Amino acid sequence: MADIMSLQQSKSWKPDRPVSRGATEFHNAVINATWNHECLDYLISLAEPNIEENDIIVDFGAGTGTSAARILEKIKTGIRLWLVDNSPAWLGKAYEIFGKTPNVSFFVLEKKNGDDATLSETVGKETVDNVLSANTVHLIPDLKSTFKGIAEALKPKGIFVFNSTNVTREGRPDGALMLDSTVYRVHDIAIDIIRSDPRYKKYRKDIDNKIVEEAPQRNFIFPQPKPISDYLKALKDAGFESIKTNYKCIRVKYNEYIKFLRVKRLQAGMLPEVGGKKPSPEEEKDRDELVTMASLKLFKELEENNPLADSEAWQCEWAYVSAVKPG
Repeated sequence: MADIMSLQQSKSWKPDRPVSRGATEFHNAVINATWNHECLDYLISLAEPNIEENDIIVDFGAGTGTSAARILEKIKTGIRLWLVDNSPAWLGKAYEIFGKTPNVSFFVLEKKNGDDATLSETVGKETVDNVLSANTVHLIPDLKSTFKGIAEALKPKGIFVFNSTNVTREGRPDGALMLDSTVYRVHDIAIDIIRSDPRYKKYRKDIDNKIVEEAPQRNFIFPQPKPISDYLKALKDAGFESIKTNYKCIRVKYNEYIKFLRVKRLQAGMLPEVGGKKPSPEEEKDRDELVTMASLKLFKELEENNPLADSEAWQCEWAYVSAVKPG
């Protein structure tokens, strides 16, 4: 126990700069969204039966602290929560909220030979009891080494539970969408508006080439989905056992979701053809207008054509996976 506590105290991270605007915008857009609460509550319910007093829980991909807020609210057992992320800019928002909360510590996955350090390299081997990861794993380019690092960081019999909506599988209900597939559709609708609306004529020049050129930026923020089999194989290769999958459809209200779609940091991945990574104030304004108009067109499209959508919401499917490290 003493070794674990000394590790926590010596390595707990603190930000060295103000919170970024993008992190604050994202946090404010999703922290109170009903879809985000329901998504996290089910993730927590899968992990909670295995959580005991004084367990160390890692929130892997903690980001701006939206998942941590729900974990601390829903889990009544006395836990120690370690927030881990590869983005100091986003984790700074979580620190702003929880930096003075007892039993909460922060860790950044530092770059190592161009890649993020693993969890075990960051917090040590067999130091944590549970790892939860909300809406993060689809952003990981190297599942094999990441899952191996999580397995090494877990104590024997430790659990790893994660979810993502950006996962493909057979048997998805007709009309149930991935969150990112709606983002891709918003992009396409916005491009159509640029081609047809004279107010945005100035962005038409070389638009086809720009779409190709900006594909890496779009895929960096909203990666193309991987099949569930990729995640299950990576877990097995990392040595996990008792692997279980669950799928849950959650209603996403249009009036809440548009707040997510209007986060300017995310719009840099939704529609980078306007302004790229460093838009001018005018380009940022136009991009927000285009994304907003495209989003409203998408909502009407879903209401009229999607069997699981209505005038208030559409339905998104989340994949949930749990696994155990052998004892």
